[in-house]
Amino acid sequence: MNILYGVSGEGLGHVFEAIEIVSRLRREGHAVKVLTYGDRACGLLEAFQPTRIEGIHLQFNARGMSLFDTVSRNLKIFPFYVRNWRRLRREIAAFQPDAVITAYEPFSTLVAHALGKPLISMDNQNELLHLPASEEGSFALKLAQLATRVCTYGAAHYIVKSFHRMDGGGTNVHFVSPIIQSEIRRLEPREGRHVLVYLTKANPELISVLKSMDETFVVYCNNRVGEEGNISYRAQGESYLSDLCDCKAIIGTTGFSLIADSIYLRKPYYGVPLRKQFEQTHNAHFLRSSGLGEFSEGTSREDLERFLASLPVYRERLARYRLDPAEQEETLLALLREVGAGSRAHSSPTR
Repeated sequence: MNILYGVSGEGLGHVFEAIEIVSRLRREGHAVKVLTYGDRACGLLEAFQPTRIEGIHLQFNARGMSLFDTVSRNLKIFPFYVRNWRRLRREIAAFQPDAVITAYEPFSTLVAHALGKPLISMDNQNELLHLPASEEGSFALKLAQLATRVCTYGAAHYIVKSFHRMDGGGTNVHFVSPIIQSEIRRLEPREGRHVLVYLTKANPELISVLKSMDETFVVYCNNRVGEEGNISYRAQGESYLSDLCDCKAIIGTTGFSLIADSIYLRKPYYGVPLRKQFEQTHNAHFLRSSGLGEFSEGTSREDLERFLASLPVYRERLARYRLDPAEQEETLLALLREVGAGSRAHSSPTR
């Protein structure tokens, strides 16, 4: 099959996932054309020669995610598509896709419907559309649900990455364990002395708390490099996997992919969710309710000391948690076979 694969360039979770998925699809004999946006996403996916498009980047200020700034600073998206629509249409038509996968990327969703091709949505955000009624109501949740519906509307199937199975959703909604990158699956985790800190946005208040503690921290944030007391700042690179493998715990913003990696490697996680971004809040609450970690938006030294003192308890719970790192891939491949068989049956002449 020829598969068009739209990858969100906001954050890196979908991007690292795409590296695994595209590699597997090509090994299975499929041709894959990738659409994505943002310098980091395009750079990491360079081996797959992605077509660069434009997409939404979330904007934050001191109070958290800013809806006004996000809308105003992303208005450039529309002129881009006005200028490049014909070129993109010719390029995609020449590829002749049989099916489309969207990893929370709305342009590929639009293309699938415009071409009348089956669409498979694959993300964790669709879990927000299936929450219990008790979790409904906040504006941040409603906004996240609206964005999810826009990005993935009308899919033939929804592959929803989740840390726990949920009821309902219909026969076309498939809850699966998240994929784990091959290089992380190959790690043999050890319990070292340092705590890994991974921040997608600078957090001076948290750094101040870390400096006051009798612990060693390795911090990844905005590619800052250097030593500052008990903190080692490092840029993304070869050292990251080693630091992840050997850490005794993780402190970080509550993106879905790093939490999945922490569970797979049995690393207790203290979450510091980005304010006003409901997906991060939802993931943070999972850490607490599952007993696999803890969280706070305003972290104190006492909070972290209590968390670190309880690491044996978290490790015991992590040892009992079951996550199938191959389930997402296998589910996607099965659905593509189903979609392909349906397309062939539809196109075959009747007798």
